[in-house]
Amino acid sequence: MAGKILIVEDDRAITQSLMRLLARDDYYVYVTHSAEEASEHLMGEVRYDLALLDVTLPGRDGFSLCRQLREQGQRIPVLMLTGRTTSTEKIIGLQSGADDYITKPFDPAELLARISSHLRRSRDYNAPTATLEAIDIGPDLVLDLRIRDARLDGVPAKLTDREYELLLVLARHKDTALDKLWIFQEIWGCAPEMGLKALAVYIRRLRQKIERDEANPKYVQTVRGYGYKLVTCLEN
Repeated sequence: MAGKILIVEDDRAITQSLMRLLARDDYYVYVTHSAEEASEHLMGEVRYDLALLDVTLPGRDGFSLCRQLREQGQRIPVLMLTGRTTSTEKIIGLQSGADDYITKPFDPAELLARISSHLRRSRDYNAPTATLEAIDIGPDLVLDLRIRDARLDGVPAKLTDREYELLLVLARHKDTALDKLWIFQEIWGCAPEMGLKALAVYIRRLRQKIERDEANPKYVQTVRGYGYKLVTCLEN
């Protein structure tokens, strides 16, 4: 079995198409048709590897469900499906905690490639690290590889998978300016479709969790006109 995927989609025709497509690649698929049903199911015993989440659902929308999952500490990769094509809608989805965004009608081969990429990266970053358990960033900030989270003053920052991956990439090249496009491709595994707005969204979310003053960041700093760098400061 390639992995367990939860589909949250109220359009029955799209649901059937997704089920056939994923079954051909040996995925285990479970379908829910509302945010409430999906929320209850995700609290059960089955642990999913990825969720395909429609934005427009009866009752609560997909953005609301995605925010709820992240607030509950759910780190499952979330790919949002929608017919909306504006950058604003995509940014709202990313700000809600989604890992990726694909518009309908979608190319089946592209969808499968994105699913495979997210699953591969999630498994890579979840793999145990034999020689390194933590990366010290500052006197109050540590990246704990054992629990896939940062600790600020010893308190877990509750990073999502994508936020953790971003901080890990920066930490592996600490005190080095990294090109924005290189960072994006390293984490998402593809070229950005809507510029680099997605990366900026995740940088902002990361700062909100690990910086004492996100408007004047101490650790995750912008290199104007180029990208970002993680600045270590191990002395008070």
